[in-house]
Amino acid sequence: MTDGRDGNGQDDEAAARRLIAAWLADEAGPAATRSTGAALPAGWNVPAATAREVVATARRMALDGPAGPARPTPGTDHLALARVLVVDEHPSAPTWSEDERAELAEWIAILVRRFGEEGVERLTAALTARP
Repeated sequence: MTDGRDGNGQDDEAAARRLIAAWLADEAGPAATRSTGAALPAGWNVPAATAREVVATARRMALDGPAGPARPTPGTDHLALARVLVVDEHPSAPTWSEDERAELAEWIAILVRRFGEEGVERLTAALTARP
């Protein structure tokens, strides 16, 4: 993926959404959407939370481990996937500002870059375990 033709990564985000929809359709099989004609249900199964809470948790986890830069740089590929697969799927995402969503996408991209899928799994566990 690139930075997107429009300068905001929106082309990348649209391409990532199309790719993910194709993966989900392949995984569920054609019958999964044929019966209703609707898209497959999506969502990140974590409790509602403020953007500040989720960002703080993601930041803490992204910086956990061997010392590195105060704020590592996320890869552009990771940013698009973080936005589409995680940030936009949070149940509270519609209430967050665009700046909050962008900041969270950066921290999740760093988590994915450092720890792979396990980074998102750890974040999910941490958010689910909060009181």
